[in-house]
Amino acid sequence: MDFSVYDDAPRPTRPWVFANMVAGVDGSVAVDGRTKEMSSEADRTLFHHLRTCCDVILVGASTVREENYGPHRPKDGSAPKPIAVVTNSLQLDLTSKFFTDAEARPIIVTSERSPRDARDRAADAADVRVIGEDSVDIAAAIDDLGGLVLTEGGPTLLAEILLADRLDELCLTIAPVAGGDPGRIVADTLSGQLRRFTLGSAVHEGNDVFLRYLRVR
Repeated sequence: MDFSVYDDAPRPTRPWVFANMVAGVDGSVAVDGRTKEMSSEADRTLFHHLRTCCDVILVGASTVREENYGPHRPKDGSAPKPIAVVTNSLQLDLTSKFFTDAEARPIIVTSERSPRDARDRAADAADVRVIGEDSVDIAAAIDDLGGLVLTEGGPTLLAEILLADRLDELCLTIAPVAGGDPGRIVADTLSGQLRRFTLGSAVHEGNDVFLRYLRVR
């Protein structure tokens, strides 16, 4: 697959937030709660490549739990990127490979609402950042992370980023799959709050279509 449209894409501001998501032709977003079954070899190759383009990876806590997330392990010999996970509850398995096998220390972004004792325990396994009172202030969290921020979802986190008007670029794979789990790549909390994008590029590999949208400023 030719990655030049991603490598050469203008990303003029910092922080710059780009998302990498996959959806079936019917809009389904997962199979039995996981995106892996919707992903082709080309999509997985792009997934790993986009991780090399960013400074930090941003995900929601439910994605870490449901997708059995592990730390970033680059296949090209480059340095691993830290993964920041957003959670208000701090209900994370600190003994999982996400924390224990990471070469780049994970980041936990939480709010004042999270239990203090849970934050203290988490500090042994990750860089804990408290940003927000009743919930994580996602715009402030993005500014705190800085640089090129790649988000891999899930739908709740992506909706929060869109509601904060902080999504600059959406890399969307349309997979030739129908009949997966119902839902959208973005949670319903965005409903009625229009955000407009322009098409930056469209390429295909096999039966997958890879779309890149840019925020209309």
